[in-house]
Amino acid sequence: MLTLRFGVADVANTRFVISPLDHLLTGAARQEVHDCLGLRRDRWWRDVRRHVPHRAAPLLDLVNASTAGVPKFMGADVDATRRLLADELDAVLDVPQHTFEQDLAMFGSEAELPTALARLLDGGTRSLRQITDSAWALFQSCLAPDWPDIRRLLEADIAQRSRTVARAGVGAMLGELHPRAVWRDEGVLQCTIADWDGSFDLGGRGLELRPNYFLQNGIGLLLAEDRPTLLVHPVGAHPTEGPARPARPAAVDGLAGVIGPARARVLRVIGSGPCSTTELAQHMGVTPPSASVHAAALRSAGLITTQRQGREVRHALTDVGHDLLHDNPELPVSV
Repeated sequence: MLTLRFGVADVANTRFVISPLDHLLTGAARQEVHDCLGLRRDRWWRDVRRHVPHRAAPLLDLVNASTAGVPKFMGADVDATRRLLADELDAVLDVPQHTFEQDLAMFGSEAELPTALARLLDGGTRSLRQITDSAWALFQSCLAPDWPDIRRLLEADIAQRSRTVARAGVGAMLGELHPRAVWRDEGVLQCTIADWDGSFDLGGRGLELRPNYFLQNGIGLLLAEDRPTLLVHPVGAHPTEGPARPARPAAVDGLAGVIGPARARVLRVIGSGPCSTTELAQHMGVTPPSASVHAAALRSAGLITTQRQGREVRHALTDVGHDLLHDNPELPVSV
């Protein structure tokens, strides 16, 4: 059991934060590696996994490299309670080299690091650009359509807990977060987390509460000496919550009415980066001949080019194809 010790300043500095990056990390996590997820995440992943771009691989590898979680620098210290993903990713890119190395060292010596973490260490902070680009690609392809509805549920959760604070105080609200978090009148929050034991003084920096839609079977903590401690907790049940998973908008692709939904998806896949016919087929969940037919139609329309490289051909956008995607975004999303 880990005991978080609060002072008066810590109670005053307890606040809620909505983090798109948190949801991207938990959404990318596998249940067999991180057992605190739940059915919401599983249902969401089954729905979107066919849309996962190849560019998302570095983030997926990092998230699932260790059962201990992700490095602390992925916690994104951004001074805003309703955060933009772009700002969170910029904060990751700004991590100092010494902090970067310290956070990775928590996973063991260099010889013991999981492959994804060792690769990251070898590349230094410059390699973080690949991680943030991967995160952005995964968000745009998979999480962006659902994010407005998820954020609505997070805001409802925060509103309900804020009413508890107004009625009964911060302690009462903290005591209702989760069965594994118990508030004591002496000003401590006792958190039951596997392999965690001891006591930690928040030091006046406060506590940052991050409700998470995908997290259902536990809580998560990120202790910090120079910033507020982070506590990630599940979203509570609300009468207005609606379906277990937020409904995906019926029309998410403005191109579908022009070139058809299948070829609109093909164009967007190629727009995320040049790819071979085999890669295109794998991403679309179709056979290579079917992917080749779609690519030929887009090539005839002047939207893509195809060049042979060795034994394979690779498809890339033309300027016309790029402009068409730019002028027809899938769905306006404010993150």
